[in-house]
Amino acid sequence: MNDETLRRELRGWVSPSPSPVARGRALHRALVALNQAPSVETDGGRGSLAWRFGYAVTILVVIAAVLFWRHSKSGDENLAADREMIQQMDKLFPGQVDAIIEKDGKIDLTIAQTPVVGPDQPLLLVFRHGNETIRVLSYSGHQLWLSLGRQRDCFEILATPTGGVILENEKQVWLASDHPVVEGYRMQACALPAL
Repeated sequence: MNDETLRRELRGWVSPSPSPVARGRALHRALVALNQAPSVETDGGRGSLAWRFGYAVTILVVIAAVLFWRHSKSGDENLAADREMIQQMDKLFPGQVDAIIEKDGKIDLTIAQTPVVGPDQPLLLVFRHGNETIRVLSYSGHQLWLSLGRQRDCFEILATPTGGVILENEKQVWLASDHPVVEGYRMQACALPAL
């Protein structure tokens, strides 16, 4: 995707105006992410590939933070907006989006190194433990590395033909309609509706 295509995509997105606090947090996270990126020897010009990539990642982190901040503030789950977000991320990284995870106001975008066969059914998973909420946008059939409490585990997410969601790891299988407790977190999940 060239820069002009990226600019057109980003101009087409509409997001609500964030509060000054949300803007400050998003900017801080973007700068931290940009400073932690590995350094690349370049000609130092503003048109270098590393600069463009850093700029695109910064914009992506800010947009994702604003969209997820809107969800956490409203309290209700806007499934159409979740579906739109995962579709927009898939347009930026075709066939490479594994998961978008929001935990403690931080966004973690997991991208595969190479494109996988077309994305399957998009899913929303919500894990709650006390005041902590972890929101995950992913696809059926994808593996998800997630830290629940102090333990990091690999889960596979599967959509059922009836619209249900199954979560499994190497030890156990959970059906989301049962509102199971997974590693101490109450889980809810659903398939995202088509736009």
